[in-house]
Amino acid sequence: MKRLLMACLVLAMVASAPAEENAPLGGPAADLRFKGYPDAPAFTVVPRKDKLSLYPCSNCHRFMEPNPKPRDLSPPHNAVEFQHGAGRVWCLVCHNPTDRDTLRTQLDEQVDFNDAYLVCGGCHADRQKDWYFGGHGKRVGNWQGERALYNCTHCHNPHEPVIQAREPMPPPPVRAGLERKDGHGHAKQRVWDRYSSELKEASNAH
Repeated sequence: MKRLLMACLVLAMVASAPAEENAPLGGPAADLRFKGYPDAPAFTVVPRKDKLSLYPCSNCHRFMEPNPKPRDLSPPHNAVEFQHGAGRVWCLVCHNPTDRDTLRTQLDEQVDFNDAYLVCGGCHADRQKDWYFGGHGKRVGNWQGERALYNCTHCHNPHEPVIQAREPMPPPPVRAGLERKDGHGHAKQRVWDRYSSELKEASNAH
């Protein structure tokens, strides 16, 4: 709760600062910008822009005036179910309205699509910190040596970030010529219930 209150105070300070203090470089607002965690292990982020089917956005948006009003989108975007932030955010919260080929932070910093984790951390600071230190997200290659990390948007659809539940895979078949033995299949009881009942039977026997 204290961290959330502090984040709100920081945003309020930036929003109320004079225009020159909100400039991209210099001024008191620059001191509020997130600069990463000094003690986090060094890393690189796997590029993703070349995997985006509609990038660069300016192919279409250079012919359109930015429209900040939330509304039903026209093709090709209306196929996307926008389920992010329970109605509190919309496209131009994260997409830069003046340069459509970039994103933006809550402090209106311009961010490359390959660095989307900087945008995500504006609302999801705890998850972002876990990601920096290796407790959340995925790493490419080995667990030792140079760290190359997948961006948040590699795993989470930014327009519907909740990862949907998936059906578990069926158990592997029994190899030809063998039979499944009792007690070696998937337990029908929770393991603590099974051992609890066995202990109860043993104590009753005495």
